[in-house]
Amino acid sequence: MAINSDKNLQLIHQAQQDALTGFFDESFFTEKLEQVLQAKKFEPIAVTLALLQLENFYEIRTWVGKSEANLLLRDIARVLNNALPPNVLVCRCPHYEFALLLSDECSLNAVKITERLKIALRQVASSAIPPQLELKCGVGLATVDDLTQSADVLLARARHNLSQFYYLQDVNSPNQFLISVDKETVLDAVKTGLKADSFRLFFQPIVSLQEDQHKHYEIRCSPPLSYAGIPATTMFEFAVLNGFGERIDRWVIQQAVHLLQSHQQEVSHFTINLSQNSLVSAEFMSWLTALLGANPLIQEKLVFQVSEIDVLTSQHHMTHFCDQLDLLGIKLGINHFGCTPDPFRYLPLLTAKQVKLDVSLLERINESASKRRLLTDTVTKVHNHELNVVAGMIEQMISIPELWRAKVNFVQGNCFQAPAEKIDFHFNSNISLTMH
Repeated sequence: MAINSDKNLQLIHQAQQDALTGFFDESFFTEKLEQVLQAKKFEPIAVTLALLQLENFYEIRTWVGKSEANLLLRDIARVLNNALPPNVLVCRCPHYEFALLLSDECSLNAVKITERLKIALRQVASSAIPPQLELKCGVGLATVDDLTQSADVLLARARHNLSQFYYLQDVNSPNQFLISVDKETVLDAVKTGLKADSFRLFFQPIVSLQEDQHKHYEIRCSPPLSYAGIPATTMFEFAVLNGFGERIDRWVIQQAVHLLQSHQQEVSHFTINLSQNSLVSAEFMSWLTALLGANPLIQEKLVFQVSEIDVLTSQHHMTHFCDQLDLLGIKLGINHFGCTPDPFRYLPLLTAKQVKLDVSLLERINESASKRRLLTDTVTKVHNHELNVVAGMIEQMISIPELWRAKVNFVQGNCFQAPAEKIDFHFNSNISLTMH
């Protein structure tokens, strides 16, 4: 049965239940969540949303077959039914995810409840899958606060917090450098930028280490000038947490398309970073198809770049996302590649064209032979998947020979320059090198 103490409610909404698991579907769950958010305005109750992801269920399904996977999914639903308190509402989301709505005491004990749940799920799966596999579960928790405006915002926060498990393993992740700022001020910056079209765009050149007729730029988006004191990473963090990431992505894409239209004679290629909100959005691809349908020949000049962390936490959405990009002729790039323990595990699931190495793979390559070997091995493996490699945040000329020897395709510094006939770049110091 669906996790809900009201039997009449279960009968009334039987049509909104998933046939395999018996849980309510996402539309009904979202409707109930909106009702809870409205009720909380008048009554102080603790509410937490838990997003439970069966991270490697597609891999398990490949090994055991679809029929056995469905039986395992039914067993997982049974465990959820038996292990959770009766007042916890559960829904089955697409792509092997479940959403749990915990209130009052359950909300206060959400961490303990979900940790016990993960252990129980791994135990029930262990008897149904090959011994070389283990069911991997991830949980993202999001608590309702005064800034929670809708169910979509709460779901975005839960998915974002699901990624924190990976970020905690990566000391070089952008999240490690967020500063303490007033949340409402940051949200004001996001809303102002969207309303007044006042975000600022910067263009970061990417230079090829082989002969290349194209000029490549990564587009960076910063807060409006009146909020210039807020770092861009902080703004995007709060934007994604509050469901504004997709709207910013759309704004940047529109600016890039307009610029490419007005400079058709220039052979420029733009890399645009997409947020997690866009990866899981049901509307993003239809919007993008309509935009590019009116702007032919633009697609081949675009690379959409997503972080390795977002690929992992949204991996069940990536098949559809990649299929749509292929249809449109847009290339996919992976950012922060190598920030997780096994980045090559998910590459066969994607149709990416390039990766941008995590900074951890580039540190001390001039000083450490082991670091140089790791870099060369990583680049070789990436090339075996027929992907190009970008090395970012390169400031010292002395690093270029090592990157060249490792067969890195592109390098990128920290300078900004608007698209022009000639890329004007320089290094912080001059040094003479002898190439052998």
